[in-house]
Formats: sequence, structure tokens, C-alpha cells
Amino acid sequence: MKRIVILLLFLTIIFSSCIRLPKVEDTNFSDLTNAQKELLIRLIATGYNRGGNYTFEKLIELANENGYGYDDNVLEFYKYFIGEINYTTKTKNLEDVPNYDPVIKNYIKNITEEHFKNDSSNLFLIDYYDEKLPSNSNKLYPALNPIRKTKYEKRENLINKLYSKITEYYNSSSTFKAWFDYYYPDKSLSENDLKNFSEYLVDIAYTYLNSNIELNRLKYTSSDLYPKKIKLNDIPVELILAIIMQESRFFPGSFRAEISNGNIYALSFGLTHVLIDADFLDISNNNIDIGDGNKGESNFDLISYFYLGNNRNEETYFSDWDLITIRGSILYSAIYLDMLYQKLIKYIK
Repeated sequence: MKRIVILLLFLTIIFSSCIRLPKVEDTNFSDLTNAQKELLIRLIATGYNRGGNYTFEKLIELANENGYGYDDNVLEFYKYFIGEINYTTKTKNLEDVPNYDPVIKNYIKNITEEHFKNDSSNLFLIDYYDEKLPSNSNKLYPALNPIRKTKYEKRENLINKLYSKITEYYNSSSTFKAWFDYYYPDKSLSENDLKNFSEYLVDIAYTYLNSNIELNRLKYTSSDLYPKKIKLNDIPVELILAIIMQESRFFPGSFRAEISNGNIYALSFGLTHVLIDADFLDISNNNIDIGDGNKGESNFDLISYFYLGNNRNEETYFSDWDLITIRGSILYSAIYLDMLYQKLIKYIK
């Protein structure tokens, strides 16, 4: 059934690309027909989850696989944030339930509570994760730390939608609640705390995607996944909120460990679960089951190398710490989403 739906979307794009349906809410995809938008979001989501090096045709094939629901989830969450639907029914796949690891949790808690905590906010969930970038370097990047925007047309609507979901998650057995209790068993969040956290997340996401941040590619590559210039404002804020909702259910300390033969070889960190090789973590030096001595080619390493000035396989300026921050998690995710957008949009329009 899903294969038929995506095929129909593709055929609709081919034969009726001149038709423009009324948009529900202004987004950066407002120049696309509804069919074009849905296909683009499905394929961006599939690339984000399965890997961006696949061809357009292969991504369609992957999105069509029986039982694969990542793209469906992200599309539904996107529709929720733009106001096309009022409720969401999609849930994470079973393999995406939290896989806890006390060593990784303690590593993150040590970074956030010993290095990031600076009383910048009365709410600890903001204070622990609101460090500026890069968070473990003396080099300053003011352009990558835009001032938080709090006045824009979408603000109240987006905040209310996120607050509604995060309140639902906090008061249920969702992964947000599970992660929160795992990290902070002796703490709690009031309704006001949840509202303040919702405001902060929406504002920072909107700020990054509406601050005209552009990043030139710093190294040559023949891959079509790495455009010469990244433009964060290509990506609508509703899409990155949908990614956050899918990946972490809005809990900034969440992570997913990639495990093989009992060894953690990679991790997906933070709100947007950007993939990083486990050998980048300092604790890999003292834990034989973390890392394998080969830093490989993770999204963190390649994005940092091509666009942010790191040397390959080095944390020259940007580090794994940055993926734990709210700003860093959003920045890395937005860069990757634009890489996928620029690769795919030429097949959509």
C-alpha cells in the first residue's frame, strides 16, 4: 500500500507539477505542490535515517520497504507542526526504544553538569544543554551562535504545538519520560518548566533556520551529497522539529548506541541524534567496549571536515560535546538536512 502511495505521489509530480495547492502555513517549501512536498520530506527523512549517499531511485525503494515507517512518522509530525493535522498517531518503531548504557549516560551527565552548567537559566534542562558553539574549544564562532529570536509570526503556534506534545510525553510512558527519569530520578518538571523548555527549543530551532547562516564547503569532493554552499534557511523549522520529535521526543540527553558483538562502535547523540563514531569520545580510551580504534566516516566527522573546519578524524574545533548541546544538535542536523535537500530537490521540481 505504501509503495502505491509513493508511486502516486511521484506520478502526480510528473503530470501535474504546475498545480499549486493552497498552503496551510508558510514554510520554506511553500513553492512546492503538496505532492512534491510530501515526496521530498519522505525522501529527506529516509536519507537522514538510512544514509544520504543513496541515489534518488534507491531512496524511493528504501522508503517503500514493507514495515519501514521513519518517513511516515516525520511526514506526519511535519504536518502537525504546519497545522495541517491537529493530532499525531505515529510512534517510533520498536527498535528505537531507549537502549540505556550507564557509562554513556554518566559521560553526558558529567559534560552537562560539570562543564556546561553556568546558571544561564533557572530551568536546569536548559542550563545543562544551552552551551554555545564550539563548546570545548577556545575558538569563537559568533556567526554560528545567533542571538535567540523571540519575535516572529509562527512563534505562539509552534510553541503551543510542541508544549502540547512534550506535556503529553512527560505525563505518559513515552521515551521522553523514560529518558528523563533515567537521567534525573530525583527531579521533576512543572507545567511552567515544560512551557519554558518548549519556548527555548522552538526559538533556537527557528533562530538557526532563519538567521541566513551559509557555510562554504572547505574541501573538494566529487560526492553529490556535499553542496558547495550550505544554506540553513532552505529548511523549514517545522521539518527539524519533526526530526527532533522522531529522534529524541525532545529530550536533549537521549542517545542511541550502535552495538556490534557487544561493542559500541557509534552513537547518535542529542535532540537530533547525529551519528558520531564512538572513538571520538574520551572514554573510549579507557573502555574496551566503546570504540574499535577506527574513527570511520560518521556524519559528525564529515560535516565538521567539509563545513566547519575540523581536520579529518580530529576534534580540531568541534567535538562530540557539541552534539549534546541544543544549538549544536540543531546546527548539525540542519546542515545534514540541507545536504539532502540540495541533492534531492532537482529531482522533485
